[in-house]
Formats: sequence, C-alpha cells, structure tokens
Amino acid sequence: MALPEQGVLLYYKFVTLPDPEATRDWFERSCSSLALLGRIRIAPGGVNVTVGGSMESLREHIDAVARQELFQGCDFKLAACSRPMDRDAAASCGLDSLSVRLVEEIA
Repeated sequence: MALPEQGVLLYYKFVTLPDPEATRDWFERSCSSLALLGRIRIAPGGVNVTVGGSMESLREHIDAVARQELFQGCDFKLAACSRPMDRDAAASCGLDSLSVRLVEEIA
C-alpha cells in the first residue's frame, strides 16, 4: 500500500495577535490533530509557519487557518514531495517533531 502524498507548507502573517498564548494553543492542537510536524513561531506581531505532513492534512490546515479572521489573505506556499524524506533530512529541516513556540518577534 502506498503512503499518502507528502508535502511541505510555508506561510507567515504579520498581524497583531490579541492573545498569542491562545494562538499558540490553537496551532498546537490543530497541527497535532492533523499529524503535522515542523516549526511554528508565534509573536505578538504575527506567525511564521513551516510544517510538513500528508497533503490532505496540509490542505485541512490551510482551510482551518483561512477561516480565522486574523489570518484572512494569508499567502500559503504548498509543495508536494515526490519521495519520502529520510530521517536526517527531516531533522535538518525541523520536520521530525512539532515545535510551537512563543517568540518576541517573527523574522
């Protein structure tokens, strides 16, 4: 049986977040429920997201984020992977675990 098609999703949004901690919690729940792995940085001035997983889960995540009023107009960059990433490559790209952190600012 073939593995589901995998991909990587990148996006950022500069926006004033009224509650960065609640935003962090939402991203952690959303990504965990979809088995997405990667790095999410949340600051009072916005978010920076790089996650990987199945294309189906990534599309579900895009839909969930796009429904949030704060993230309207976000420019999502989604790319399919033609073959599975090995463990070393996944680790070097930060796609071997989920890290959702509050930071002072996003770059």
